[in-house]
Amino acid sequence: MDEKHFKSGFAVLAGLPNAGKSTLLNQVAGGLLSAVTHKPQTTRQNILAIAEGKNYQVVFVDTPGFLTPKYKLQQTMADCVDRAVQEEADVVLFMLDATADYAANAKLVAKLKKVFCPIFLVLNKIDLVKDKSVLKILEEQVKKELPVKQVFAVCAAKGTGLEALKNAVVNVLPTSPAYFPEGQWTDRWERFYVAEFIREQIFLLYQQEIPYSTYVEVEKFTEDLGPKNFIRANIHVERESQKPIIIGKGGSMIKKLRERSQKRIEEFLGRKYRVELNVVVSPDWRNNTSLLERFGYIDKDPRDTSIA
Repeated sequence: MDEKHFKSGFAVLAGLPNAGKSTLLNQVAGGLLSAVTHKPQTTRQNILAIAEGKNYQVVFVDTPGFLTPKYKLQQTMADCVDRAVQEEADVVLFMLDATADYAANAKLVAKLKKVFCPIFLVLNKIDLVKDKSVLKILEEQVKKELPVKQVFAVCAAKGTGLEALKNAVVNVLPTSPAYFPEGQWTDRWERFYVAEFIREQIFLLYQQEIPYSTYVEVEKFTEDLGPKNFIRANIHVERESQKPIIIGKGGSMIKKLRERSQKRIEEFLGRKYRVELNVVVSPDWRNNTSLLERFGYIDKDPRDTSIA
C-alpha cells in the first residue's frame, strides 16, 4: 500500500424508498449484504459495504429510504439518513428512480442543499426508460436545485454503469489511511445479517402491514459445531391478531419462512444451520423507546442505569 497516495472515505447513498440503493450496494460489495425486496422501507439502518483496490478503500453506506416519519422507528430511520449525509459523507450519491416522479424528492433535496461534500447524481433503472431524453430533462431539473458534480445513468440490478461510478467516487475521496482492515467487506456482525435475511423473507412472503410491524431478534447463534450449528430467532409483532398470520394455518407460513430464511442464511454464511423461529407480541414496539433501544435502532440514554 502506498500511504502517500492511498484514498479512503465514505460514499453515502441517499434516495427515496425503492430508488435502488440496496441493489447498488450489493453490486459494489459483490455479495448480498443488504436486504432487497420490491417493498419500500426494507432497509431500516445504515449498512456499510467496503470496496477496495490497490490504492483505495471506498466505504459505501446504504441508508434507509428517505421518508416523513410517522412513528419513532421511522424517525430513527430518518436520523440515519441525516447523520450519514451531514456528518459521515465524503461524497453523496443522490439516487433517483428514473421512472418515478421527481417532485416526491423535494424534502430530501432540501436536506442535500445543506451538504458540503460533492454530490453525484445517479439516475437508476435506465433500462426501463424508453425515451432517453427523459434522463436529460431529469438531470436538468436536479441541477437547478443542487450543485451536482457528476451525473451517472445506471441500472443497478444489471450492474450497468457502476464501474464508472466507482472510479469517479475513488477520484474525489481524500488521501487517507484505510478505515477498515484489508479484506473486510462490512462493519456488521453475522448475527445482524441473519436477522436482516429473516426480515427480508418476511417482506417477500407477507402482505400489507405485517412486514412493517415486525422486528427479528436473534436469541441464539451457535457456529463451528458442524451439523449442530443453530439459530433461534424471535419475530416481534405489534398485535395479537398478527401472530396467527405469521404462523399461518397449521404452521404453514412460518414453516415456509423458516425454510426460505435458512436457505438465504446458508448461502450467505457458506455453512449449514438449523433455524428455529418464534413469534412474540411486543405491543406498539415501533413507538416504544426502550424496545427501540434494545433492538439497536437508537442509542441507550447514558443516564439510564436500569438493567435491561
